[in-house]
Amino acid sequence: MQTNEEAIWGISKNIFSYVRYLTLSKEEKTKINISLVKEKYWFQELMITEPSVLKLIEGDEEIRGYLSSRKMVRKLLRDKEERQRFKGLLNDRLINRGHNQLN
Repeated sequence: MQTNEEAIWGISKNIFSYVRYLTLSKEEKTKINISLVKEKYWFQELMITEPSVLKLIEGDEEIRGYLSSRKMVRKLLRDKEERQRFKGLLNDRLINRGHNQLN
């Protein structure tokens, strides 16, 4: 169990991290958010089956705009339906570019 001091320190640390995040440029926020998505198992599996997906994400303005939103990335990381929607968006983009369909 945490002591009051540890809890206060944790809250303070989170607040400062959030304030720092708010002061970042849109491009820096996007990079941070992409790195959060890249850590997830489902995305790593996706990169194995379709290696060009990362290049697609880095080059597509609509997807980058989606990933620049902290709210959308948080939802993507925790919601299965949002992940399916995101994979569908990637799949549509890949099909339009002539790549294989994602599972």
